[in-house]
Amino acid sequence: MKALGTIFLCISFGLNFHEIQVFAFQTIENYPEKNSEPPVYQIIISEIMADPVPHVMLPDYEYIEIFNRGNTAIDLAGWKLLIGNYERILPPAIINPGEYRIICKTETDSLFSRFGKTLPIGNMPAILNSGQVLTLKTSSGMIIHSLTFSDRWYNSSDKSNGGWSLEIIDPDNPCGGLENWSESCDVRGGSPGILNSVYAHNSDIQSPIFLRATLPSDSSVLLQFSEHMDLTSLTSPGYYSVNNNLLHPTAVYPVEPDFAFVILKYPVRFKPDYRYKITILNSLKDCAGNMLTDNAVADFAISQSPDSFDLVINEVLFDPSDRTAEFIELYNRSQKILDLSAFTIALADYQTGVFKKTVSFNKNPFILFPKSYVVLTNNARKQHNNSILRNPRVVIEQPDMFALPDEEGSIVLLDTTFQTIDEFRYNKFMHTELLSDSKGVSLERINPDDPSNDPENWHSASTTSGYATPGIQNSQMKLPINDLGEILLTPEVFSPDNDGVDDYITLHLQVHEPGCMATITVFDANGRKIKNLINNSMLGTDAYFIWDGKCADESPADIGIYIMYIEICSPKGTVKKFKKVVPLVRRI
Repeated sequence: MKALGTIFLCISFGLNFHEIQVFAFQTIENYPEKNSEPPVYQIIISEIMADPVPHVMLPDYEYIEIFNRGNTAIDLAGWKLLIGNYERILPPAIINPGEYRIICKTETDSLFSRFGKTLPIGNMPAILNSGQVLTLKTSSGMIIHSLTFSDRWYNSSDKSNGGWSLEIIDPDNPCGGLENWSESCDVRGGSPGILNSVYAHNSDIQSPIFLRATLPSDSSVLLQFSEHMDLTSLTSPGYYSVNNNLLHPTAVYPVEPDFAFVILKYPVRFKPDYRYKITILNSLKDCAGNMLTDNAVADFAISQSPDSFDLVINEVLFDPSDRTAEFIELYNRSQKILDLSAFTIALADYQTGVFKKTVSFNKNPFILFPKSYVVLTNNARKQHNNSILRNPRVVIEQPDMFALPDEEGSIVLLDTTFQTIDEFRYNKFMHTELLSDSKGVSLERINPDDPSNDPENWHSASTTSGYATPGIQNSQMKLPINDLGEILLTPEVFSPDNDGVDDYITLHLQVHEPGCMATITVFDANGRKIKNLINNSMLGTDAYFIWDGKCADESPADIGIYIMYIEICSPKGTVKKFKKVVPLVRRI
């Protein structure tokens, strides 16, 4: 996540429009030399009106605003604007430092020229409401700025329905994406031609993350990063090294337009049934100059063809809360190496099985090694427990992912020939009756080896896991019988004196059945209640709890002997009670 520095500055306008001078830009009328290339990101896309209807106070037509954030004037003659797959040549114009230009259709030029200087384009392509790539190139084809905007960049659902533009928050963070764009708070619906109404300091201080390595061919490696990368930092073959004496690639090809992908070409073919490891030096940096925090590594291998039940649907959140997003988790229960790009997932009618919508992952290469997970969602940043921050490498954000019905639905996993690999038919009544509200709670598979459509093989995620476990072992996963029924306390004696040694005691519970409810209370030697660790909370089959030696009022407990009382109630009504002795000592 990028740090948001200050509150947005909103600029209001009355019916008699007068530009409010918030920042005083000094324009320089010196004309640049012909054929000189400006620095990358000197000219940026700073505002997008993709859905002008219903209009607020601006003309009900699309526009794109660009901004010169540098200190030299730029000649835009011959520059190209790419809107999706359509390319248009910009008309000759000089854009001075601190100056804006409104790109619009030729026939709407007179409507927008009263807001600022325009760049009218004949036959300007339509701008999609979401998920479209916009790119600015110089006359020589050099990419100056590119972004893929989304309607998820709106924080207000009302404004996302039309009439309000998207504005960049900090022009000095041109690659910030969702974290650096917001809907306009100008009362007219946008601020074309002037300082953006949401302007604020919002620097990118987050290091990029190397997400994964895959094989687009048997002699090349595709690397994927979490954000736009700096082109100049990517091109040295010496920054990349593969084991098995393959070492450095013979060529490096950063992928346009945002350079979040890099292709490495090797002179030999990779061998089947071999697991390779690539190491990337931390010399690579994102477009804001933040470097990889450490040398990064990832495994890759040639994938194999899947058979039925190799990859299974392992967890589903179909009724999210306001703070979470739907997701489908897949688990590779086989011993094969699988590639997500070989799969399609479908939403089918619960009653008839007829497909309503299918989503192919052929553009999402992702190596699934045995016993590994992948989480599919249309909104990675709203995942439970900030799983995108804890382990973004297992999350695939698919903007066109279908919405799951809240009552009942059928999810079908298919291979490239549309043969069924796995199918899961769910309904809301599969949640445990002990839950007062199942919104925001996922259904977890108990045993990946048992049938997918056995209702007894699914259970609500535990309270102690945060009601979902995307990308990690399910909280209700069935454990081997020899490992069940354990209650362990470590260490045997603890000393909560903040010296870094045995400062807290850990209670490890392994229970026989998923869906058990538990209460854990700490008493002193005289039987007085000191603290409740949990109260009537749903357990996972493998749960951990910590006591830090503090009482309910956060005061430190005295030296002495304490009793940890555990009461576990199974879904069948069986109640088991346990007592564990906890000695507490402190340094004198």
